[in-house]
Amino acid sequence: MNLKNAARLITLACIGQIIGYAYALPGHIGEPTWSDHAQFHLFLSWIWIVGLDIAIIALAWGPLQKRERSTFWILLPLFLFAQGGHFIASLVEPAGRPMDYWWYDYALGGVALIGAAGLAIAWKALANQNPS
Repeated sequence: MNLKNAARLITLACIGQIIGYAYALPGHIGEPTWSDHAQFHLFLSWIWIVGLDIAIIALAWGPLQKRERSTFWILLPLFLFAQGGHFIASLVEPAGRPMDYWWYDYALGGVALIGAAGLAIAWKALANQNPS
């Protein structure tokens, strides 16, 4: 496996996450039990997750392809924050989880595993190169 395959998996995970959140977004827009401030944070979080995923994709296809090892250490926390955010929020505020969509945890977990596989491939490819 090479770094292009790693970038493909990472990209697939990011696109999957964006699609998943795009699916959920319309159900929350205008939610009558949410304050205007909560609606503000809804849109803010959507912008953040899309931005994080775009940054991850750009790094995976840019500096990572040039075998820049430091890119892996930038991608790792970005990935953990982007893909792990839902699960961390579920632990912090379990009553706020999307209970009607029990499958959502499994879908996001699957997406995260795809991205983790991409990172593992990148790690292996970078570890097998001569130090520069």
